[in-house]
Amino acid sequence: MSKELLMQVEKSVNLTGLGVLLIAQHTTPLLQSFELYMPCLIQLVLPDGAEMQAIASVEAISRPVEELGATAVEVPALLLVEEGIEAVPSGTLVYLLQQTE
Repeated sequence: MSKELLMQVEKSVNLTGLGVLLIAQHTTPLLQSFELYMPCLIQLVLPDGAEMQAIASVEAISRPVEELGATAVEVPALLLVEEGIEAVPSGTLVYLLQQTE
């Protein structure tokens, strides 16, 4: 199964009752090309080498812009909807395994 890099995790935020939001260090063109709320099967490769698969949906978050007077920009993020995942460490690589419908 081929896999394509979606993001490297900058940080993750546990959203009670929803899942874990993964915020990218840098947004890849592949992740930017997805429609909002699209579900996908992903593979997480943690910094220690451990791997796991999960279902995630594409979401949008607002990020501040560092320039004075600039408005925030919307960037894509991934929401893990798998039960049992509480946090994803910074530096984790996220690969797309399959888009699901």
